Amino acid sequence: MKKTLFTSLVILFILSIFTSCERDDICAESTETTPKLVIDFFDVNNPSNPRNVRNLAVREIENDTAILFNSTSSIAVPLKTDANETTYVFNLNALSESGGLTDTLTFSYDTRELYVNRACGFKVNFIDFRVEIQNKETNPENWIRDIQVRENSIENEFETHLYIFY
Repeated sequence: MKKTLFTSLVILFILSIFTSCERDDICAESTETTPKLVIDFFDVNNPSNPRNVRNLAVREIENDTAILFNSTSSIAVPLKTDANETTYVFNLNALSESGGLTDTLTFSYDTRELYVNRACGFKVNFIDFRVEIQNKETNPENWIRDIQVRENSIENEFETHLYIFY
């Protein structure tokens, strides 16, 4: 009788340990988090044709960090989640001897925090998205000729938010 009672208590104890455990709090890669701004580049003379940018350096002004894109017609860059504005310098042909051509773009938006789950925490969506080229009228060497905002809300990275024509 004592042996049966002891065995039952041990089994009950082990079951209570396993039923009270939770899955590790790891944010799965498939979980949507704060989206990046997705930009596609097009030929200004043939707006339906995607156009590769070569040696495009995108530098965030305040952090002075740059991302180099070699040859692509689409890029994704992060926006600040703790501010309503992010400014980037887009440097076309950044690796050339002349240093290439630069344009400064300011992205303005409002932020909306959304709770994802305990493991992932919060994500930020960007709403009322706008863009402005700085010194467009005073800089005759702008390489960006036109900009078209495709999505005013940036909620995922699976769609293009901005078109740049050059």
